[in-house]
Amino acid sequence: SIYEKRLFVKRAMYNELKQFGQVKTNEPMAKHTTFKIGGPADFLVIVKETEKLVSLLKFLDGEGVSYFILGGGSNMLVRDEGYRGVVIKVHSSEFLVHREESILEIEAGCSTVQMAQESIKAGLTCFEWGIGGPGTIGGAVRGNAGAMNGEMKDVVLKVEVYRDGEVVMLTNKECEFGYRESVFKHRPAVILKVWLKLSQAPDATGMKKAMEYLQYRMKTQPQGHASTGCIFKNYEIKEQGARSKEQIKISLPDEFVKKGKISAGWLVDKAGMKGKSVGKALVSDRHGNFVVNTGGATATEVLTLIEEIKKQVYDTMGVEIEEEIQIV
Repeated sequence: SIYEKRLFVKRAMYNELKQFGQVKTNEPMAKHTTFKIGGPADFLVIVKETEKLVSLLKFLDGEGVSYFILGGGSNMLVRDEGYRGVVIKVHSSEFLVHREESILEIEAGCSTVQMAQESIKAGLTCFEWGIGGPGTIGGAVRGNAGAMNGEMKDVVLKVEVYRDGEVVMLTNKECEFGYRESVFKHRPAVILKVWLKLSQAPDATGMKKAMEYLQYRMKTQPQGHASTGCIFKNYEIKEQGARSKEQIKISLPDEFVKKGKISAGWLVDKAGMKGKSVGKALVSDRHGNFVVNTGGATATEVLTLIEEIKKQVYDTMGVEIEEEIQIV
């Protein structure tokens, strides 16, 4: 029967995948995302070594099986239907500190928070803002993550990636970083390893900066409910094709005009969407750019709420905001 054939194919795939790491079948993605939302993946493979990750990618490419790379599970929303194919959870966690050269050499699965801590420990500065980053270094590079006026593009020296069946090295320039953007969002490649070029810090300044950043995050971001980080990109006024500030239907604070960017949280607040909900998905009262899962929210509820926010912001201010999160 068709069912038996499918079962046979699934078992065969399971046995193949076992050589690369721990394998789970029909695994709810809600267990692996900071949003605690998402249907089942056909297969989830937890890979701890970069060499095994490369072998797995070559195998899946050879078989024509679709796959998705998962780091820390933040900055993303997995649909209720889940994922048909293989989700690869990257757990590679080796790193080296080259103190003399002020360089951190990091495998993609290392946590951003831990790497910020390691940089401070090594007396290096420029990456303290990473202390509040919820995901992995690979994900941070892919999305050119940033906070407190710092971004990955400011500290990435080079990146080793798997692309088109090969392992290649890309320079900072070749990563084509933009605001919450990189070449990795537009051309398939899997980040394997990252080199960060930092600076020597005077004694204890790094720890002091990191504590200030953490306190600011605790004060301004919602606590106590699952979320996935900022939902929308801040709106760039000067972006080609974007509306000039004269066309925006509301007067802007000077700081936004100076920076050329309008805070998405501010736009959501001005559109009157703070505290609005669809089912168990709620726009945070504390920060308009956060949607929180108050318990058992579905991806459909979150997506409906996102569309409502976008419509309201456009109707109120004539501004079209776009998602920062990845929707899978």
